[in-house]
Amino acid sequence: ENLALKEQVEVLVRENQILKRAVAIQHERQKEYDERGRELEHLKQLVAQYQEQVRTLE
Repeated sequence: ENLALKEQVEVLVRENQILKRAVAIQHERQKEYDERGRELEHLKQLVAQYQEQVRTLE
């Protein structure tokens, strides 16, 4: 019984490590997604500014 519990703990520790790594990966992906969203908004603002400049030149 003691050995079985020890094996269960080892399995749980491994699963926990896997889950922690998965969470870390997801966190990094979310950071990249958020950064790209900010970059996209910035580029949209630039496009609007350039469109306005073109209109004033016409």
